[in-house]
Amino acid sequence: MNINTDNPIIKYSEAGKEFPYDKLFYSTVNDYIMEYKNARLEKLTDHDASVCLARIIRRMEVNGVPVQQYFKEELDAWKDASNYTRVLRLCDLMARDIFCCFDKNRVDENGDFEKVNRFYCVNTDGKRDFFTLDEVKKASLFKKTRTPESEYFMDLQKRFDAGLLPKSKEEEKKFYGNAE
Repeated sequence: MNINTDNPIIKYSEAGKEFPYDKLFYSTVNDYIMEYKNARLEKLTDHDASVCLARIIRRMEVNGVPVQQYFKEELDAWKDASNYTRVLRLCDLMARDIFCCFDKNRVDENGDFEKVNRFYCVNTDGKRDFFTLDEVKKASLFKKTRTPESEYFMDLQKRFDAGLLPKSKEEEKKFYGNAE
């Protein structure tokens, strides 16, 4: 699932403005939403939206591990919240990882965008549909190069393929420090 950088959320994001992670997540997984109900998420009732997103989440993986297993601590901490609230919080948590490189508010003092060690996909019967970006920019008259964000997603894919991404929060803390 290639991230659409022409999306106004990404195109017009600025430092100081809140980055709407949830809307970008829902627009990116829209094909899976339409698979459940033939309607956009905002047209669904809260119950249908919750069920729809929960079905997508059940098929999602982070670094090859089911999302619900990877974020078990967070889900357990939200046990007093309604299912709808828990689903929305988990979607927001994942979206902040997936789209962190586009949020101008998360650029460091060196001008580098934020990166994480989590690579997400939707696994449908063994076929993984990764959140990726394959985008080039014009470098000169006849030469094109990948955007830094595209290079970041390619690096995540390479590290995933090599088995170098953490499979649990404990492993993430052990190898990468407190990288949340």
